[in-house]
Amino acid sequence: MYRERAAQGHAVFVAVDDTDCPVAYALLEPDGHLDRLYNHPDHTRRGLAAALLQAAEDHARGKGIERLYTEASELARPAFERAGYGVTHRRDFTIEGPNGAVPIHNYAMEKRLKARTTTP
Repeated sequence: MYRERAAQGHAVFVAVDDTDCPVAYALLEPDGHLDRLYNHPDHTRRGLAAALLQAAEDHARGKGIERLYTEASELARPAFERAGYGVTHRRDFTIEGPNGAVPIHNYAMEKRLKARTTTP
């Protein structure tokens, strides 16, 4: 799936541990939608999510993307807020579970990117 997405122009950012094993990743679509941000639970609180969000932002700026946006879970929301994303609205919906509909929610979030200025 990720090779296909990369072939379609999506950017995949991966963080690895000391043994070169992937432990966190992010997927950025060409329009600025951050479709995935995952950090293995054994590797939290190490700055990996922040580093991946920064890499996605740097990549987006290089491509001329002016707005990043995502749908963040309750757990991921603070990482996005620390990276400068703001909540535009809460999204409440249901998913079908084995015993019927299960209510869940996430947060539509975005960050406007300012062009970096260079000094002569």
